[in-house]
Amino acid sequence: MKKKLFFAAIAITALASCSSNDFVGDESPQVTSEIVGAISFGSSTPAITRAAKSGADAATDLNNNFVVFGYKTVSAATQTVFDNYQVNYVTNTANTTESNSVNWEYVSYKNLPFGTTTTSGGTLNTDGVAKNANASSTNIEQSIKYWDFNASQYDFFAYSLGAGEADNDDEGTDPQYAKASALSNSTYTLEGNAAQLGTCYISNKKIVAPATSATEVDLEFRSFLTKVQLGFYETIPGYSVKEVKFYPSSSETSTTTPSLYTATAVIPNGGKYTVTFDASGKAQVALATSDPAPTKISKIDFNTTLTDYVGADYKEDNTSTVYLGRASNAATKTNVINVLPNPANTNALNLKMDFTLVSRDGTGETINMTGATAVIPAAYAQWKPNYKYTYLFKISDNTNAQSGTITGLYPITLDAVITDAQDGSQETITTVSNPSITTYANASAVLTDEEYKSGANIYVVVNDGVALTVGTNAKLYTATVEAGAAQGITEETVKNALANGTQTPTGTWTVTDALGKKLVVTTASVPTLTATTEIAADDSPTGVAITVNGAKFTPTAAGYYVFEFTDTSDSNKKYYKVIKVVAGS
Repeated sequence: MKKKLFFAAIAITALASCSSNDFVGDESPQVTSEIVGAISFGSSTPAITRAAKSGADAATDLNNNFVVFGYKTVSAATQTVFDNYQVNYVTNTANTTESNSVNWEYVSYKNLPFGTTTTSGGTLNTDGVAKNANASSTNIEQSIKYWDFNASQYDFFAYSLGAGEADNDDEGTDPQYAKASALSNSTYTLEGNAAQLGTCYISNKKIVAPATSATEVDLEFRSFLTKVQLGFYETIPGYSVKEVKFYPSSSETSTTTPSLYTATAVIPNGGKYTVTFDASGKAQVALATSDPAPTKISKIDFNTTLTDYVGADYKEDNTSTVYLGRASNAATKTNVINVLPNPANTNALNLKMDFTLVSRDGTGETINMTGATAVIPAAYAQWKPNYKYTYLFKISDNTNAQSGTITGLYPITLDAVITDAQDGSQETITTVSNPSITTYANASAVLTDEEYKSGANIYVVVNDGVALTVGTNAKLYTATVEAGAAQGITEETVKNALANGTQTPTGTWTVTDALGKKLVVTTASVPTLTATTEIAADDSPTGVAITVNGAKFTPTAAGYYVFEFTDTSDSNKKYYKVIKVVAGS
């Protein structure tokens, strides 16, 4: 019996966590001198996660084509096996050749993607896919490949240019594709504008031991793009929020289109990305700074008004008036947009907004608030391929918006939440104030409808790059309030307690409302707040430490914790972030 090696394309198009299953089948090759194994691409295993597509569905996303590089290791030396081979999906051809088990074929093609040409009739070797790595002057006709059981392992990886940029004119020209360099043992490049790169897929390295592998090689493709979404909710006692508008920059007028912006054009919109692999074979991307210089923009728009996404639960009564969501798990969200990866980002993202407060007491009183701002630190905007970043903005009674010319209510707090990531998740919560205060804990310790669980390492960063010194400009408190009190625990009520409450020598401040109920703020001795210069690798969503100027603490009990930041240039200016912690499971 001959053993075949097949390639299967599995396109990961849903942004949910996938298992680490290696997609290894049960069939083991016989290792004898008489047995020869044909290498082919197929899918011998049903162990595909719920977030994956395979077969014809995957082929559609990949435009029926991918380019593969494969090499083997024999006695510590590597030898190229698949030198930029084109693998094409042709329906109803499965098992017609030794190299084709599920309609993916590579034999007899000539290093060209299936069914694609340029407007001039040339091949994509001119405008897209590179020729084979040894730069042959003629296209090599691809031949069948067999397993070498003397090899300790095979390494495979691939990319697909997908459908390319859609034809938007009336001339009937072909789609325009990203350009790819020749694949080698460790790297290649993809180059194009956002629309062209947006249809690309990349794979990790697939390592196969020929003595234990299935007869087929399954390549798992992931979208090259990043997805971003905004969400908004409010927690202002006695008021609802409506008529939210946004600024495309710090100086322009507000509109109904949600936007995130930067001070200068630093958000990538095209260029050349280098694809490499880490020690585990995971694909990593980096945006080249030259040859060519990348194109960049200063803002991203979400192309929708928020009212399109608000349901009946957010209405104050049975009228058609629409209000903003009132909990993090019921946030009013924008559409999801696609952006290019920006994993080395060093620039903060800014939000500026206006909104109207409406009293819930039946009077219909309104307060127009303008110019509220928030900053997402650069460390939380380092976009990676096939991740979804959802930034939730929380409007509290401590907003930095203005009513007339007076800054009032005090900061909107920004929840910067990164969830539903293909390879991990990350949630941050940032107060929308000046300065902004961001908290973060490992995703496994974060709740969908509250903030954090006890036992998690909680990190605090003030704006982008502000160094924290515990005891000087950074302190931690706990806060409690008696049931039935007139006011709850918010940034503003804590601020009032610390400023006007009855203080004891042991570091406790108490305010008593008209109902005789007490709100108590206490200097936290447990847990301890410590300065830190990084988010540890074990807490990072990518497993790689993130450099920050911040502080951290690890609550062991549920309750309310309050972080205080003091402006080092004016000790009278203090800013607060209330952090709710529930009992960990």
